[in-house]
Amino acid sequence: MRIIHMIPGTADPNSANGVNKVVHWLATNMVAQGHECEVWILLPTEEHSNHARTYKLVPFPGSRSQLGLTKDLHAALSDLPEGTWVQLHSVFVPQLTSAAKLLHKRKIQFGITPHGGYLSDRSGRSIAGRIRKRLYLSAWEGWTLRNASLIHAIGQTEVDDLKSRFSSLHQIALIPNGFELPNHETASQPGLESRSDTEIIKPTITYCGRMVIFQKGLDILLEGFAAYRKLGGTLNLTMVGDGPDRPQLEALAKEHGIVESITWTGQIFGAPLRNILSGSTFFVHSSRFDVIPTACLEAASCGVPLIVSEETNLADFVRHSSSGLVLTPNTPTRLAELLAEAERLGVTERTRMGASAKLMIDRDFTWSEISRHLVLAIEHATHP
Repeated sequence: MRIIHMIPGTADPNSANGVNKVVHWLATNMVAQGHECEVWILLPTEEHSNHARTYKLVPFPGSRSQLGLTKDLHAALSDLPEGTWVQLHSVFVPQLTSAAKLLHKRKIQFGITPHGGYLSDRSGRSIAGRIRKRLYLSAWEGWTLRNASLIHAIGQTEVDDLKSRFSSLHQIALIPNGFELPNHETASQPGLESRSDTEIIKPTITYCGRMVIFQKGLDILLEGFAAYRKLGGTLNLTMVGDGPDRPQLEALAKEHGIVESITWTGQIFGAPLRNILSGSTFFVHSSRFDVIPTACLEAASCGVPLIVSEETNLADFVRHSSSGLVLTPNTPTRLAELLAEAERLGVTERTRMGASAKLMIDRDFTWSEISRHLVLAIEHATHP
């Protein structure tokens, strides 16, 4: 089967952008499973990634600077043979709807993976911003969703949100994101079986992700951590990543008197990141809205137990596998209680939770299985 993934990005798995990682691993595994898979990248300039890959990467420079299609992209879409499937990734990208309209005209089926992009329209932004996005959806991009043969949702909150917005969607497939290490790296950094007790009980909880306060619930995290420390908690907090709200977060830490208890690392990738994760007592994510944060999966693959909100779409997985604690309700007070509970757990129990987290990744989040499920959904959409 010929499958083309179209993305406004680079598909570089080493970038901070989660959509790039998802597309890379989907395409990599689809090729391994015998499919003819390409990734078409829409870029604002001539520059594009040269990351190692097994799939064909086709850049379209200048294709993100306008509403319509560039000459090269229009020609490529016009030349696609019957039976090709095109999966569009991301939302609020006008060119993707232009591409979808041409595909529809040529009777070539397409799907869309929003990657949770519409969830950000619900709250936490200005009223004017939300109105602009909803007008755009109504006038332009809503057409893409209504005419897609398949919508690939990553979490149940995304499914519920899509159904509340649009009453006449075609098939929605709920398939989570996955996680996979690059071939040259291993998950044991060190593994659970080789850690010393000192390493296991290192007094650190870790957050990794974009420094965006409202979506990621980072005000909940810092306020909950501050309350936990005031109650006598001794764990420190490591904040990995960067983003527009970092100065505001550092000011919030100062306001709560927890500056000395927090380490800010900036952006870290690859083995150095996994070394930090592997040395963590717990990994925490208090998102207000999200779709399977990749950092949570990476932490779990390192054998680190999780503290996650319901809104990460990981809570049921964590409950089922006994691989951590669930933050519900998602409030600073409850987080402070869970951090205290996490600190009280013995080494044996934390180790067991960490081992369960790693098994959860191996069972539920391998890209080979996720790619297989997406292909099955595509095949069902093409032959309902």
